[in-house]
Amino acid sequence: MKTLAIALAFSLVLLADDAPQKVTGEVVDAHCYLSRGAHGEEHAGCANACLSRDVPAALVTADGTIYLLLNEKPVSLKEKIAGKAGKTMTATGKVVERNGLKAIQVATIE
Repeated sequence: MKTLAIALAFSLVLLADDAPQKVTGEVVDAHCYLSRGAHGEEHAGCANACLSRDVPAALVTADGTIYLLLNEKPVSLKEKIAGKAGKTMTATGKVVERNGLKAIQVATIE
């Protein structure tokens, strides 16, 4: 019985890790932001053009944390983020991290 309880507790921890999370920040194109710090309303036109060409998108939080924006499946995210560069948005989805790189698999972004 004790083994079953431990297995159930472990399963609940695993399920909690997959629970959708919310991350709020500015939508940027990763190329311009990482290479030269370009962001904000003054860069939104350029960033939106880049994002429409499948330049990787990211979300920069108020504390400067950068989350790469990924679609839930391995396809382009551009339909979900069209016109959103330079705006503060909240992405909901699964947060993942590997070797210090953070990303969120976006279910919704508003």
